[in-house]
Amino acid sequence: MVQSQTNIDQAVSKFSQFSIDDQLALLWFVYEKMGKGVTPAAPDASTAAPGIAEGLFNQVKEKSQQEQLDIMRDIARGNNTLISREYGSLSATTKLEFWYLLAQGMDAGTVIPMPEDYQVSEDGNNWVSELERLEFQQQITVLRSIVSEMGAEPASGANI
Repeated sequence: MVQSQTNIDQAVSKFSQFSIDDQLALLWFVYEKMGKGVTPAAPDASTAAPGIAEGLFNQVKEKSQQEQLDIMRDIARGNNTLISREYGSLSATTKLEFWYLLAQGMDAGTVIPMPEDYQVSEDGNNWVSELERLEFQQQITVLRSIVSEMGAEPASGANI
């Protein structure tokens, strides 16, 4: 257990060292590789609030592609914006669902797609390979930890 927690902590720590755009790309690549298993198989998936994740996703989807990218960057950086605060108020599992919906939107063309010429760095490829070597539940734990750290703290009161 100690070794597996060390592997999880190392994966999360390494992820945080990538640039914001690389982090977004790596999340997308992970969702592409892991497919539909990410959110439905996540522990406590039944506690996810897909309607809430979908509502936040729809807010993003309605924006221009540049605004969509800016929103994703704001969330990843933890910038204090309305959508980032709304995201910050979600449960970890609902955050996983949100990123899953974004990946689906990217595939469907309703959200800004990955640039066709984007190349993951060698370090990024190594990180994905390290993640793939973990057990599935450990992979979910890594993803949950990563997405949980994103977003801004919700504001007090009714201000989100």
